[in-house]
Amino acid sequence: MSDMFKFGWLPDGRTEGRYEYPDVWVRETTDRLDRLAIAPRTGYVELLDKRAFALQEPFWLLYVLVVPRGGSEQGRYQSEDSFTFVQLKQFLTEYSSFLEKDGRHNLWIRPVSGEGLLVYDRHNIIYAYGPLDRFIPVLQSAGLTESRDQFLHYESPHVHCYHPEFDRDEEQMLSRHRWAISPLRPGDENPD
Repeated sequence: MSDMFKFGWLPDGRTEGRYEYPDVWVRETTDRLDRLAIAPRTGYVELLDKRAFALQEPFWLLYVLVVPRGGSEQGRYQSEDSFTFVQLKQFLTEYSSFLEKDGRHNLWIRPVSGEGLLVYDRHNIIYAYGPLDRFIPVLQSAGLTESRDQFLHYESPHVHCYHPEFDRDEEQMLSRHRWAISPLRPGDENPD
């Protein structure tokens, strides 16, 4: 499964290839909040795990299933049980390949109380909201540098890959945890 990828592009206009960012992050100002847009080359889940430590436990998870393939229903799956740091790390470790190599979903992590939000989207960008200055040392220690661009960009046209090898992971993730399901909202397919 090592040659699988979640997000790609068409460098010659015909052949799909893995799209990799240059290990950068940028401060972005949206119409609602300031955030960090983080684009590592690899190791998305490991970086997500490290940044969660800048937030206060316990956490709620929101798993946004945009393209169901494992027999599940399309929608927003809000965890009914909160996750401690240890439980979050276990969850991320268990499903790291699925989360990093399949483009059917987005994952949100937010504290039950306190500020902050982490969003790992289908384009392999991690958005961090809340205590931005607490995230920066983690990014620097992981070798990421601040980009001078105002926003992160990815190639277009691009592709999202959905691998049948991960259908069982989708099924297990959603059956092993308790979730409240609601319909997708505008922007869930391509969060910004």
